Amino acid sequence: MVTQAGPSVVVADVVPLVRAGLAAVLSTAGFRVVGDASCAADLPDLVGQLRPGVVVLGAVADLGPADAVRRLRADASPTCIVLLLNRASRASLAELLSLDVEGLLARSTQPDALVAALGKAWRGERIVDPALLADDRPDDDSEATALTGREREVLELLSGGQSNREIAAVLYISLPTVKTHLAHIYAKLGAKNRNEALGRAMALGLLGKLPRSVPRPPYAE
Repeated sequence: MVTQAGPSVVVADVVPLVRAGLAAVLSTAGFRVVGDASCAADLPDLVGQLRPGVVVLGAVADLGPADAVRRLRADASPTCIVLLLNRASRASLAELLSLDVEGLLARSTQPDALVAALGKAWRGERIVDPALLADDRPDDDSEATALTGREREVLELLSGGQSNREIAAVLYISLPTVKTHLAHIYAKLGAKNRNEALGRAMALGLLGKLPRSVPRPPYAE
């Protein structure tokens, strides 16, 4: 694993061994693990005292993911929140994105992928692990047919956390063209920004339908 300079981190999970494993992996990669918690009730005070750059939120004892995020957002202000999930419906993922969660990762994520994803999330990119979408069935087909092939490709790359410039580079199109496609996507999905567009796309099952001709961006830089 490549060592990199990273932010301070608080990890939360009900399983002590999971917390210890996360701390070991992140510390080896250069992150500073400054605290841990087993329940959501302890997180706001802990985050308020330690002011970490990232909170890695797994399964906590007292609340589900969305309620845990709400409590944390209401009582503290971490730079970013990355969730580790077992399984979740598209509606649940959409709800979490609407709460400004920076990363949604499968609990089975490999250590290297976790480190890379946390680095991207901390730098302001939104990460959605495609493994969370693999077994969920789409709810509706109407919006999928409204998007053009190119718009679907842009949405696919958007879900992987790519910036506008990165999308332009992957698709060999100009930056203004990317912005135009995003504007069309927002309009068709009734979204005001990337978070809302990804949330709406997940709720409709669009991300599971997108063409695989465009490679999903890897987590690693």
